[in-house]
Amino acid sequence: MRDLELFEQYLIRLRQERYQKTHTCAVEATTPDALYDIKARACEAEQVTRILAALKVLAKDSGTFIMEFLQ
Repeated sequence: MRDLELFEQYLIRLRQERYQKTHTCAVEATTPDALYDIKARACEAEQVTRILAALKVLAKDSGTFIMEFLQ
């Protein structure tokens, strides 16, 4: 279980990093083309959020995890 908690902390930091990079990119954007980069970074943060949610389900009950994510 300790390994899952460490991985959860890693994902939280990774998500925060992605949000910060998205914000920085949005603030520094000078052209409409920058919107693609902003959207890509925001999608990365959303993916990390989804993985984090799945990890929490796995930590609570592996059977539920299998039913929700592996079928």
